[in-house]
Formats: sequence, structure tokens, C-alpha cells
Amino acid sequence: MVIILGDILADYAIRIEQLQIQPKDLQRVSYLGLGPGGACNVAIMASHLGLSVCALGEVGQDLFGEIVLEGLVAEGVDVSRVIVTPEARTPVANVLVDEQGEPAYLGFPGTLRVMSLPDEWRPFIATAEALYADGWVDQPGETTIILAALREAHAAGVPTFFDPGPGNPKIDNTWHTEAAGLSTVLLATEEEAHRLSGEDDPVNSARVLLGRGSRLVVIKRGMAGCFLLTEEDLHIAPGLPVMARDATGAGDSLAAAVMYGYLNKFDLEALGDVGNATGAAKVLKLGTGHNMPTIGEVNAMLRRFGSTVVLERAAADKQVTLAE
Repeated sequence: MVIILGDILADYAIRIEQLQIQPKDLQRVSYLGLGPGGACNVAIMASHLGLSVCALGEVGQDLFGEIVLEGLVAEGVDVSRVIVTPEARTPVANVLVDEQGEPAYLGFPGTLRVMSLPDEWRPFIATAEALYADGWVDQPGETTIILAALREAHAAGVPTFFDPGPGNPKIDNTWHTEAAGLSTVLLATEEEAHRLSGEDDPVNSARVLLGRGSRLVVIKRGMAGCFLLTEEDLHIAPGLPVMARDATGAGDSLAAAVMYGYLNKFDLEALGDVGNATGAAKVLKLGTGHNMPTIGEVNAMLRRFGSTVVLERAAADKQVTLAE
């Protein structure tokens, strides 16, 4: 079972002509979508690729919490351990995407109450197949949960995946440094790697981060693709030339693909192919959540650009349950 920890929220996606909105402006909306967002995108993409996935986190007992939980279950994600707090309100991200496919975000942080790692999660984390977390939190106490979970997994030898993202500008993000050091696989943009390492050159950044404990560093470069670095090897995976319709969730797609490939012991070339193909398949689709690419769409992208990698779903059926 792969665990996706925290950043469980609802996405309300709106596609508009341009982001320069002024009072009294009227713009036509060409797409509306409401469903699971944040790290839920990673969970859904991982499930689409055939991994057995469980979400750990908290939602409020409200409409958005119901949308998140029911949406995850519909996508094959186990939410039985998600905490539903009656007096809490679920975080919501309003995602505005312009006609060039670039997103902007308006975030409602919600009022979550769980600020330490629940004891009942600890043995589950210690026996997981992998643990994924990202660097977005809305309250300082949430960092305690992620760091404690990463330490728990690290001590048990469970592979950990961490994507710091840009971080929340309202929160002290220095905790990202410890989280990166506890990650088996670190996924970051060039800017994020620079922030964590202090190095200007992205390859040197990756080497510094490897020296702090990671086994694999994946530097995401948008349409330019990515490069992957271990202590023994470096592989540059060029981006795939597709016309992006919506860049939202591309990094989440790549993260899930890298997790799939790492757990299936892919070499760096295959990991790069799968990560880029999954990201490219995503940017061709509007929205995230329920619109994350299928394994068939990823395989079609791999074939289209000449990769010999073929992804196969696990044959076993998943048992999926709602949170109580």
C-alpha cells in the first residue's frame, strides 16, 4: 500500500480567457470542475497506474469534505483512515487557468484541527510500500505531522517521496530542508532545488541534496523535461513536444509516475520516460482530480515518442472503503 499524506483538499477549477480580471469585468468560462485536489492528484494518478493507494489526512464534515472523500473512493483510493472532524472546514483551492494553460491559485486554508501524527497511523506507515508527502501546509502545526511520518517511514526502511513545491508564503518553509533529507526520492524544480541547497547550478544542487540523504533526486524542468541523479548515474530526459491545454497537476502526475517506476525498479532512462509521458498526457487534459491521465493515455504517449516502456496495472482488485 502506497500512502499519500496530507494536502487533502477540494479543487474548484475554472478556465477563463485571461487572468487579468478587473472589477466589473465579464469573462466567459469555458471549463468548470470540482473534485479532489492537492496531493489527491498524486493519489489518483498513482491509482490509475495500478498502485494500491491509501490517503492519510483530515477533512471537515462538510460538503467539500464529502466531495474529496467520495471522489477519492471513486478513483480507487482507500480513505478509511482519513480523519473527519465535525467542527473543521475542508481546505479548498480555486484554480484559475488561462487560455495558455497556466494556472493561478486562490486558497481557502480551512480550519483543520489535527496537528500531530495520530498514534493509529504510525504502524500503518511503518509497514507501507511507500510514503509520499509534499511541502504545502496551511498551518505550522501540519509540518509536525509530515516530519513525524517521514521519520517513522525512514526508520522502518519505507521508501519516502517528497516534493517541496514552492511552499506556503504565509508559513516558515525551513522545515522543507529536514523533509528533503528524510526523502528517499526528492522531486523539485530547479528553483526549489536551489532554495534547498544554496547552489545555482541544478546538477550541483542535486548532488548536494543527494549528500544529505536522498538516493534519487528528480529535477523537474517543465516542458524541458527532467533530469534524474543518483550517486552513480545522471540521466537527462528531454521534454515531450505537446501543446499544453492545462499545466495544472503536471508535477503531481510526474511524482506518481516516478513513484510507480521506482517501486517497480525502473532504471533512470525508463523513469524519465514514464515521468515525462505522464506529465505530457496530463497537460493535454483540462482539470485535475478525476481528469488525471489513464494508464492507457500514458502508454499512448510513450508509444507516440518512441519509448519501449509499457506500463501494466496490477492484476489484483483493490478494496476501497469510505472514512467512518
